[in-house]
Parts: sequence; structure tokens; C-alpha cells
Amino acid sequence: MDPRQNNRNVNQDSTQSQRETRDLEGAQVEEGEGDAISTTSGDVLSSSQSARRSSPGIVPSVAASDSQDSSTQATLNSKTIDVILFLLLKYRRKQQTCKAEILYTVIRGYEEHFPAIFAKASECLRLVFGLEIIERNPRKHSYSLVHALGLTYDGMQHGFRGVPKIGLVIIVLCIIFIEDNCASEQELWRILNNMGIYAGRDHLVYGDPGILVTEHFVQEGYLECRQVPDSDPPTKEYLWGPRAYAETTKLKVFKFFASIVKQDPTSYPNMYAEALKDELEES
Repeated sequence: MDPRQNNRNVNQDSTQSQRETRDLEGAQVEEGEGDAISTTSGDVLSSSQSARRSSPGIVPSVAASDSQDSSTQATLNSKTIDVILFLLLKYRRKQQTCKAEILYTVIRGYEEHFPAIFAKASECLRLVFGLEIIERNPRKHSYSLVHALGLTYDGMQHGFRGVPKIGLVIIVLCIIFIEDNCASEQELWRILNNMGIYAGRDHLVYGDPGILVTEHFVQEGYLECRQVPDSDPPTKEYLWGPRAYAETTKLKVFKFFASIVKQDPTSYPNMYAEALKDELEES
């Protein structure tokens, strides 16, 4: 191969990898802008301050003054928080719920805003907690929460107790994938830091992320941590562990990544091709 062509390919791959990393970091930072915590229930949720822009249907269509509009938006954001806490409670109790129960118990008086509130709550549960809302009975609109990507671990007993940590597992698996299936310790934490996630600093959802990533996720088999040969000073790198390969696939993680950054999967041709090839080889 012409060395110049090889250099162009390497530069293209490097540019794409940098773009993928920026997209992931940007999406997570935006999602975490409005973190809020409910100390009475011991639950944590993310409430974006840009709700008006991301979910325009959540505000009333009638004309109102700025103060009235702001007050209504704040109330609807509060209702979204209540729905998230309600659904997390149902998850802990391993109970299903339904639209009628949510309307009556949580957002009574704001029934017309149910679609926008429910959509925003669903997105938060998926991105922050790694939980998917599944409609069990379309006729009755009954729902239950399941782990995203088929993962079986929820980390409820680690870090901030009672809150699922699946979201962080998925974020780390995404980072490793976009880093060509092996992320150095420095690069992993650089990306996580840009998302507001720091080792040794309490996070509202994850407790101490450093302990989760370097100890629990490795012990649980989702990550493999190994010493970089001949590194000076000694450094580590992370790969997918056997449990990650057993429970999910690169294609599922890639699609999750694409949904986070709100891009069509074909926008990342190299990642898509690798994930699809891996899926075909396993089938």
C-alpha cells in the first residue's frame, strides 16, 4: 500500500475517533446540566434546564406572560421529576404501572402534558440510569422498567444505594468501543471528567465513580483492567470484560451511543461496520 494512502487512512480514523468522543462528551454534559436530587426518597435524577428547547410540546400553547410561562414550565419539570421518582420506586419494588396510575398518582391536573412529560422521563431513565420503559399491554398502557442492552447488573448496592448504576456501565462500554476497543486509564477518565464524572468525587447518581469503574465493574466482569506493558510510569487500560460480551453486543452498544448523540448510525461508518461484522459473526 502507498504509505501516503496509509497515512491518510490513519488520519481519517483519528479524526473520526475524536469526533465520536466529542459527540459522546457533549451529549452527556448537556444531559447533566440540571442534575437534581431528592434527599427524602434517596433517588437521583437529571432534569435538563433546556426542557423548553428539547421538548417544546411541554409548555402550554396558549399565550402567557414570561413569568406565567416560566412558572408553568417549572411545574411541568417538577412533574417530570415526580414521574422519574415514581418509576424508580416501581422498579425497586419490581412492580408494573400503567398510564392511568401515573396520571392519577403523579401528574393529576396536567393530564394533557402526559406525552411530553413521559417522553422526557423515559429519556432520563435511559441515559442516566440505564433503564428502558417497556409497554407490556398496549391496550391498558401498562409499563415496566428493564435493564438497557440486556445487562443483568444494576449496582443498586454500590455507591449511592438504591439507585441503578447501569447507565455508567453503558457509558464506559461506549467509551471503550469508540476508543478502538481499548481505552487507556487516562483517556477513559478524561472523557468521564468532561461528563462531570470524577474518580474520588461523589456523584449524585453513582457515588464514587472511581470505585465503581476500577473495582466493582471489574469484579462483576464487565471490564477487564490490565497493565500496559513497559509503561513508565505504570499505567492501565480497560477493555470489555467477559460478562459484557456474554450479555450484550457491540451493535447494541453502538446503537445506544448513536441515540445518545442523536445521530444516524451511518454517520459513523467505521464503528457501524465493525459492530455489524461482530454481530454477524456471533449469529
